[in-house]
Amino acid sequence: MADFDELYRELGRKIRQARERQGQRLSQDALAKQLGISRASIVNIEAGRQRTPLHLLWQIAELLGTELTLLIPTREDLLAPTNQVQLEREMMKRIEDATKGDPSKLKALTGLVRKLQVAIDAPRPDGKSHEQRKSRN
Repeated sequence: MADFDELYRELGRKIRQARERQGQRLSQDALAKQLGISRASIVNIEAGRQRTPLHLLWQIAELLGTELTLLIPTREDLLAPTNQVQLEREMMKRIEDATKGDPSKLKALTGLVRKLQVAIDAPRPDGKSHEQRKSRN
């Protein structure tokens, strides 16, 4: 069966991109108000943490001036590594060797490594990078 978490993350990414194309005219807060939901709900929808009902997706598409079908991820969207951290060639080779070419294991392991890379590279509240924190000695 499909990875529904990834489906909703990709849906949220597409919604966020469509909203951001509207420019300053449509902030998360403004979209939430027009939909009659909380800003936290919009944040969660865009992050893929909230499973959005179909009627709300229709309203979102209408407010964003797009077709609902353009917001729904395709299989290719879910398989493509777009908007994800690109792994170095050597790391991909190691992952492919470790999974022995099994597509589901390959996807799971590359996804995990990408999440770890994003977590390491993410800005911290103290403003220090992972490398800066490591070199405290």
